[in-house]
Amino acid sequence: MADLRVRKGRDKKQRHDSLTTIKALPNEVFVEIVAKVASCSIFDLCKIKLSCKEFRLAAEEDYVYQHASIEKFALVPLPWFTDEKETSFLNRCRESGNLQISYREGMVQYFSSFNEKSGLENLKRAALEGHDEAKYVYSMLLMCCDDESKRKLGFDLFCSLKNSTCIRRCRKRVKSFIKSMWVNNPVVRNQELALCRSSTCDISGRLQKLSRRWSSLVEDEDDEGIGVSCEYCDGDYELSLFCKMFEI
Repeated sequence: MADLRVRKGRDKKQRHDSLTTIKALPNEVFVEIVAKVASCSIFDLCKIKLSCKEFRLAAEEDYVYQHASIEKFALVPLPWFTDEKETSFLNRCRESGNLQISYREGMVQYFSSFNEKSGLENLKRAALEGHDEAKYVYSMLLMCCDDESKRKLGFDLFCSLKNSTCIRRCRKRVKSFIKSMWVNNPVVRNQELALCRSSTCDISGRLQKLSRRWSSLVEDEDDEGIGVSCEYCDGDYELSLFCKMFEI
């Protein structure tokens, strides 16, 4: 019995020492931990807020809302289906500069709400700060421009995205978003403004072939690098796929 009491006393002291050590951590560490949790799951964010006072206070920092994941929320929230707590959370994310909010609002503004200027600004901000889908859409919109300098900027953004992440994943997620909303401003490409101007590349024939391939493409098929002859052809091909998303 004496050994049991000693062991219990030792365990209690160890728990107390561990708790004291945790509480001694600087607030910045708590904020960073909570932000990491929030970026993965809004449900886990709710759980960690209940674990201790330090995490609960850290969860109210703007940095946490800036990095919070909103994957579980509707892509296009409808006011009559959004409760007060959800609206309050999304507003706080917006005020804190959450890139997912900027991307989603930019998509709705540009393609659905007849607010192209604000939509393009939101997409640009999210794209330049590292949001992959925003960078994909913004680069495609720039490559559709008549202005040569904007098309060059769009192509450079597309190349940087292709080198750092999976274009197919971005395309699939963007297509899903576009199909989830009412599109009033579809993208129409000027076929005469091809990126590739090489005399050795058969752009028109190649894009027709790739367009037919798109119509039969299945979602889980790996369609990366299916025969484009140069990086500019690759950009033309991707732009054709993007414009195809708006066809009914």
